[in-house]
This record gives sequence, C-alpha cells and structure tokens, in this order.
Amino acid sequence: MVQRCRRCTTRKRRIAQGWPPAQDRSFLLFSGSLWCFLVATPLLIAHRGASAEAPENTLAAFRRALALGANGIELDVQLSRDGVPVVFHDPTLARLTGRRGRIARLTRQELQTVRVRGEPVPTLAEVLALPRRHAVVQIEIKRGVPVAPVVRVVLDARAATDVVLASFDAAIVAEARRVAPQIPRMLIAGGRGRRLGRFRIRVADLTAILSSLGAAGVSLDYRALGSPAVISALKSRGWCVWCWTVNEPAAMLRLARWGVDAILTDNPALLQMTGEESNRGSGARRLPSLPQ
Repeated sequence: MVQRCRRCTTRKRRIAQGWPPAQDRSFLLFSGSLWCFLVATPLLIAHRGASAEAPENTLAAFRRALALGANGIELDVQLSRDGVPVVFHDPTLARLTGRRGRIARLTRQELQTVRVRGEPVPTLAEVLALPRRHAVVQIEIKRGVPVAPVVRVVLDARAATDVVLASFDAAIVAEARRVAPQIPRMLIAGGRGRRLGRFRIRVADLTAILSSLGAAGVSLDYRALGSPAVISALKSRGWCVWCWTVNEPAAMLRLARWGVDAILTDNPALLQMTGEESNRGSGARRLPSLPQ
C-alpha cells in the first residue's frame, strides 16, 4: 500500500510497477518539487557499485551490485574536457589508475584509454542504461562540476524518476533545484568526527538548509551518529535519512533498528548475512535479505 508522507498534502503519482523492488515496500511520492522516500525496510545502496568486489565506479561494480539485488547504486560524476559526464570519484587519475592527469583536462576519447584495475571509465549515460527502472541511482555531483550537463544526460536517458541528485555542496543542490526541480535532491553531510546528536541546534540548522533546498532529505556519515536521536528528529520533520558508508554488519543492523531509510555500503553481498540475522527477530525493523 502506498503511504502518505507527512510533508505531502496530496499524493500525485505512484512509481511505475517494478521499481522499487516489491519486497521492500518502498515508495517515492511526489508533491510539487518535493520528493519523499518512505520505506518499511532500509534501502540498500551499493556505494560506487559493489566496490568491495569490483573496481569502484565501473560498469563491472554496478552490474555486480544489481545482480546481487541491491535496491540502488551510488556513483560520482566528473566532467571531461569536452563536457561529457563521466563516472569517477577523484578529480585526478593517480589513486585509481597510477597515471598523472586530471579528468577535466582529458576528453572523453582520451579517457577511453584509461583503466581502473582493467576496467574502463564509464560515462554517466552508460551507467544509467543498466538499472532500467529496477533500482534508484544516487548521483553525487562533485564540487566544481556544473549541474546542467548531468541533468541533460539524466533527461536524455529518461531516468528522472529513478535518480537522486546529491552533493556535499549546498550550492550544487540549489543549482539542481533551479535547473531540474522535477528530479529529487539530497544533501550529503559528514560528521567530521563529531557526533551530531550532541548538538540539538544542528538538527534545526540542517532542517532549515534542507527546506531552503527543497531537498527530500540528507545522507549522513553514520559514524557521526551516536544514538537514534538525530534520525528520529529529522524523520519526525518529514526528511528521509540515508547513511554512508556502512561496511560492518553490526552497524547495518543498528542503523536499521534506528530507522534509517537507506544504507550505503561498499559490500552489498554482506546483506546475505545481516539480512538473515535481522530476520531472526520478531517485530523489529529488518534489513532486506538478498536473493540466493
């Protein structure tokens, strides 16, 4: 049954049959420029694909995540010199390829010769062709990357209902709202080693920022959360809460109990264990089990 969000006064549409996966009973509701994510169990989002098993942000990593049954994938976007959005985390090639150079100084054709542990650097268009409405795609727009070329690729791929535009930079999220108000947005926030729950004022400040951005919610560094208080405070105000990057079963189970709406992980296969463990409980909020 489709649920109604506290922040939405009318229910205007349902997502087409087939996404999100039925077993998760997760829904996107649209009202004006606000998208709201309501979930019965946390969505499992493969951070840079199944990057624990395959090179991060490559087609191999994304295919593996989808084959495992992940509810979504997260990726990072940079812009080539000729304006093509490509999926790569760093602005430079060094960490992932051992080569010198910056993504922004290479054309798409030049980037086709680059390999990340044997895998090519994909374009955003190539990655968006993979889920085909069977998974959500969180696109993190890196600082300095213009929003408009990213939006053009999303619209050309007819993926506006499957994508979440996200950034650590509030100005980028604001630009996404201006350029494409119909595409949902999220702010990404890091705790920088301090627990947000110690400071009530931070919740108020965060909700003010989210309101100004017309964002659906926030993706938080889970290590900044010492209790469910911040999650509860944000959700009670109608915001969805995602957490990154969670690679420990105990942390996954804890965050599920605390009520997060999505968990980003490098290792979606880990859910085969954590899902089974969470399903032993009765009445507790569960993690979804992956198909065998």
